Formats: sequence, structure tokens, C-alpha cells
Amino acid sequence: METLLQDIRFGFRMLLKSPGFTAVAVITLALGIGANTAMFSVINSVLLRSLPFANPSRVMAVWKTMSNGSPNAFSTPEFLEWKQQGELTANMGAFSSVGKNLGGKDLPERITGGRFNYDLISVLGAQAATGRTFSRAEDTQGASPVVLLSHALWATRFDSRPMLGQSVDLDGTPYTVVGIMPPNFHVLSDKELFWIPLQLESANAQTSARNVHWLFAYTRLPDGMTQKQAETVMSTIASRLKAQDPNGEGALGVTLQPVSDALNGNVKPALYLLMAAVCFVLLIACSNVANLLLARGSVRQRELSIRTALGAARTRLIRQLLTESVLLSACGGLLGLGLAWGALQVLLAIHPSSIPSVDTIGIDGTVLAYTAILCGLVGILFGVAPAWEGSDPGVGEALKEGARGSSAGFGKHRAALVIAETALASILLIAAGLSLRSLWQTERVEPGFNPDGLLTFRLAAPAQFSGARIPLFYQQVLERIKALPGVQSAVLARNLPMSGTDPSMPIAIEGTPPPPSQIPIVSRFRAVGPGYFDGMRIPMLSGRDFSDGDTTAAPKVAVVSQSLAKLYWPGQDAIGKRLKPQMPGGDWCTVVGVAADVRHWTADVTDVEPTAYYPYTQIPESFLPLLEGNMSIAVRSHNSSDILSSIRAAVGEVDKTVPLYQVESMDEMVADAGSLRRFDMWLIGAFAGLALTLAAVGIYGVMAYSVSHRTREIGIRIALGAQRESVLRLVMGQGARLALAGVALGIVGALGLTQLMASLLFGVSARDWATFSFVPWIVLAMILAGCYIPARRAAKLDPVAALRQE
Repeated sequence: METLLQDIRFGFRMLLKSPGFTAVAVITLALGIGANTAMFSVINSVLLRSLPFANPSRVMAVWKTMSNGSPNAFSTPEFLEWKQQGELTANMGAFSSVGKNLGGKDLPERITGGRFNYDLISVLGAQAATGRTFSRAEDTQGASPVVLLSHALWATRFDSRPMLGQSVDLDGTPYTVVGIMPPNFHVLSDKELFWIPLQLESANAQTSARNVHWLFAYTRLPDGMTQKQAETVMSTIASRLKAQDPNGEGALGVTLQPVSDALNGNVKPALYLLMAAVCFVLLIACSNVANLLLARGSVRQRELSIRTALGAARTRLIRQLLTESVLLSACGGLLGLGLAWGALQVLLAIHPSSIPSVDTIGIDGTVLAYTAILCGLVGILFGVAPAWEGSDPGVGEALKEGARGSSAGFGKHRAALVIAETALASILLIAAGLSLRSLWQTERVEPGFNPDGLLTFRLAAPAQFSGARIPLFYQQVLERIKALPGVQSAVLARNLPMSGTDPSMPIAIEGTPPPPSQIPIVSRFRAVGPGYFDGMRIPMLSGRDFSDGDTTAAPKVAVVSQSLAKLYWPGQDAIGKRLKPQMPGGDWCTVVGVAADVRHWTADVTDVEPTAYYPYTQIPESFLPLLEGNMSIAVRSHNSSDILSSIRAAVGEVDKTVPLYQVESMDEMVADAGSLRRFDMWLIGAFAGLALTLAAVGIYGVMAYSVSHRTREIGIRIALGAQRESVLRLVMGQGARLALAGVALGIVGALGLTQLMASLLFGVSARDWATFSFVPWIVLAMILAGCYIPARRAAKLDPVAALRQE
């Protein structure tokens, strides 16, 4: 221990004796370590931090397999059928999102929550922080309404006051609070603020329709059972169901997915890619500092030779030099923590919607431990080669000869490090180029509608309304909004494009027999109001838009997308054809229009799925409760940012207790839909720019070192008649050879590694020739710029001064 403390004290003294070297090394390391710490903080909060469940690795999301092979939520009959199939599925839990108006203020507040059955409590291992969870009796129809509050809602809306046994107003109904859940608890979304019993026995369209998939199912693997074994059990059950009913949907089986993947699956590949990018930045920073230490080692060779002559063993010198490296890394880590904290504050200010639980991201004990370990590993990584070379007792004579004019050049360690960091920078910049090209392709995609000037919001008819009073409420709201000055159009829809929902519905096509496998025809389902296509500026390719005349008493009509028309009536006029939505009470609908395809989910979806539109006013009464609880309205005006207060007043004229929620412009919705790709591109671009700058600075340092140790040689060349241009070419050529080798190695590495990006790219090949042709020239230009200043200094060298220097 005494020896270690001695090494640390001596190391600090040596670093303080070279403040310029120390500052450059610490800042370089801080950039690499800070970027890694910030990125790890995001991954730790989003992917690694334990979910608010007991032993979450045993919890599986259960997805019903659809006829087209894609996973989906369950309908109630399917869920209850699977619960009867054995021990693994008997305790399967179900969850569904729900929105309620929270009363208690002048204007109710719309909040998002969830409904789950009693079995889900044991599946998740959920426990209330205060109070209790639901009882099985409370999850049955007719039980007194009870509610669990989130910790966030309890702390903000109710000021953390005692709430057990108190009632809260949800949609005008008093719910008794039985428990407060722990902080950060959620099932499907971190926006959930309350939970109520599911009560599957409640009679409505959701519980009776087999084709309404609204239940997200979860199960817990028994002790000792793996996911693969559970999937085998599920396949056996599906085979048994198929034998009982070959045409039944249960025969299609289910899919198991770890709950962490179900919650964060979309963002996980992007975050891991960004983590790989910052690791590349750190390796480049390590290469730079290693080169600085190698150059500094030659300056300290006399000191090290004296210590060797006095009896210091080589291991002792290596330990001392590694101690100094770790001290540098520790200082860089401390500064890097500050940079990481600043970067996270920027991230929280931006609040990208693509990252779940972004508010929980921060520097905690796990992040500090990661940074401490990283500093130790980094200190050893960049310190090994300088320590080994500097402790070699035979290096002294070689360096002495080099000082007298040897043209040996960089040395194998320095050359290897320059090539490595150039290769890493090339890989990163190629990845950034592919991301930029992909984003550019995404921005060029036409969404199928015009988002300019559209303000969107959702609202729910008062809970006490029923029957014909509900559509009348929405009709009155639209009439008042349309009468506002500056409003060009106002349209109603259950789900707007880019809203994050994309419901599907099986349909029957008149004259088209079902295929032998009895697989139903599935299309995207949209319930909209009159004038929807004109208001959204969706081109009508033929036929007409819905009108006020398409009422319940009028003949049933539908508008189909271009892709649906081409798929089922190729080469024919779709107008006049008939289709039937497979919903309770569904009837044959005559196609009265063909609309252009719309990208309802995101702009970067490769295939646009066929879509059928139906007038909201003609939805069967038995199915209407599923839709009318809350609707979206899109208002197009000359100045959408200034009209919101007028819209609120217009809605208040109809019913002052109805709040507007999810208010945002359609431009914001389109931007949010592509926010993950945009977030990835900007970060990868920033990391690539940082890496390229570090690489250029690194080769500048190596070239400057090389020129300083070849001063005598260069002076002799100039004295013997060498032109300054030839000296410039000599030095530049030396750097160019290393740069070319690094870029070539980087291209080879990128060809292999960018395949990992293939799933994140849109409209661009992972081996896009334009990117691979253009980006390497940028790297070469930056690296050669780093070479130019030392080369120009060498070309201007005074031969007399150079010969006198020795």
C-alpha cells in the first residue's frame, strides 16, 4: 500500500510538471468518457434498470398470432379460451389502457390509466407502496368502483396527503382509493396515472367481439421453465386447439416475448448502436492519449534510464507509468462526469418522445460505478503500450540516434494507433452518412395528406351521455368550431394519421370466396366523419368523400385506399364494389370512393397496408361504444397556433365539463413519428464529428512529434538543395500513407459492421455506394489537414538553425 501511495504521489507531481500535456490528455479523455457515461445513463434508465415488477426476467408478454403471422393483442373470447388451457396460461393477466376525466377542479383533467384483471397482480408481483391492490371480488361486475393511484398523481394532484378510503371523481363516478403504487410503476406506458379493475364480465362490444383485439396479456414462467420450454408448451396447446377447431383462431397459436423487449423493443437497437458509437469515440481518445504518452516517454527516457541504472526493475517502471495513466484517466473521468451531466440536461430539455421514461434518466450509483470501472480500464488500455516501450532499457540508444537525425518515422506503436483511430473514425462517419441518407429518404416520403395548418386534439363525450346523444355532441362541437373565424375545415375521426394507433379489422369482399386456409382478409380500420378526405387533403382518386347524408338511415358506404382497391379489384373500377366489416352488426358497404394511400403509422414503413374507411355515423350500434368514448378532431386554419383558445370556448359552449387533451399540431405528430430516427441521426452525426476531430488532432500531434525529431535530417535535406515543396510532400506523404491505410481498414470494417444498421435504415442499402464513395474523402481531407500544419512548419525550417539545434 505504501508503494502504491508513493506511486500516486509521484504520478501527480509528474503530471503537474507538464500542465499542457496533462490538460490536453484530460480533455481528450473527458470527451470520450463523458460521451460513454451519458449514453450509459440512457441505457441504464431505459433498458437495464429493473422494471417495477418482482423478478421481471420471468414475466412474458403473450401475443396472439394473427392470420397473417403478425402478433397482436387478444380479444376477450380468445383470452378466456387460452386461460382454460393449462397451468401456464391459467393465471394469465390482462391489461388495457383507458382514459378518464379527473374531476375536482373547475375543468376536469383528462388522464391516462389502465385496467387490469386480478391475475395480473400476481403475474407482475405488483404491490402497493401504501394500502393494497385489488381483491378478486373487486374485479367482478357489479363491485364497488375502486382505484389505485400512481405515485406521481398522488404527489402532484393530491399533494401526497392521506388518500386511502377517500374517493376521486373519474368520469363523474366516485372511485374509492385503495392503494398508492410505488414510484415509476407502470404496465404498458410510463404515462399511466391510475389503474382500475378490468371486470371482463362487463357487457359491451369489447367483451363480445372476437375480432376486437384490446387485451395485452402477460404470464409468469414457472420456476425452472425457460422461455423456449414455455413456447413448446404453447405450441402443444395450439395444436390441440387446431384439432378441436381447424378454422378457429386459437389454432394460430401465440408468441412469448420478455416484458422488457415488449416495452422497449423499438428503441433497444438504436440505443445499442449509439453505445457502440461512443465506444468508438472513446477508443479514438485512448489512441490519442497513448500517442501523447509515447511522445512524452521519449522526453523522460533519461529519467527512466537513470532509475534503471539505480536498480529499478522493469515491472516497477511499468507500474509507475500505468499509475500515471490511471491518474490521467481518473481526472478525465471526473471532468467527463460533468460533461455527461450537462449532456443529460440538454437531453431532458429536448425530451425526445422516442425515448421511454426519459424523465428518469440521470446519474445514479450504477452510472458512477460504471464510470469508475471505465476509468480504470481506459487508464490501463492507453497506458500499456507507452509503459512497455518507456520501460525498455534498450530504448535510450535508439532514441538518442533518432534525435540526431534518423528518419525512422513514427515508430510501430504510433503508426498502428494512427491507423486504428482513422479506421474507427471512418466507420463512424460512414454510419452517420447512412443515417443521414436514410433520414433524407424518410423526409422525401409523402405521408398521403397535408399536415400544414392542422391543429389536432382529442375529446371525450361526457360519461353520462348515451345513445344518439353522443354523436349529437360531436356534431354540435364541429358546427361551432367550423363557425370560428379563420377555420377552413374541421373533421372528426376515431384515429388520425401518425397518432400512434393503427387498428385493423377483418373484412369480407363480395364475390371473393375465402381462401382454403380460411384466413380472413384484414385491412386497417378507420371510422371518420363527413368531409374527412377534403379536410385532411387526402387526394380522392375516384368517387366521392363522405357527406352529411351518410347517416344511419342511408345505404351503408365505404371509401377504400388505393392499395386495397388494387389488391382486391385489380384492373377494375372499385366504385360500386361491396365489402363487409367483420364486426358485430356489420353490413355490406358499397364503395363510393378510392382515396390515395396514407401512411398512418410512420413515414418509414416500407409497405402501406390496405385501409377501409367507414362513416362514423354508420358504425353499428353494438360496436359504437368502442369508438365514441373519445374522438379526434383536426382543425385546419390560417393560424392554428392562435385559434386554440377559441376552440376551447366553442367546446365549452356545448359542455363546459369536457376537456381537450393531446393537443398538438399535425406537423408535431409527423415529427414525433420520426423522432427516433432523427434522434439517432443527430447523435451518430455528433459522435462521428467528434471522432473525426479527435483523429485529426491525433495525427497532428504525431506528425508534429515526428517533425520535431527529424529536425536535423530535414535541415540537412534543405541545406543540400531540397526544395520546400519536396519537403512538404515528404512529410505529407508520410501522413497520407497512414491515413489511406486507416481509411481502407475503416471501409472494410464498415462493410461488416453496418449490416447491424440494416434494420434501422429506410430506403438506403447498408452498403450504399454513394456513402462509401463520398465519406472516405471527407476523412482523408480532415486527416491530411491535420498533417498539413506540421508539414508546412517543416518546409519553412531554417537549415542553419536546425543544424545548430543539436
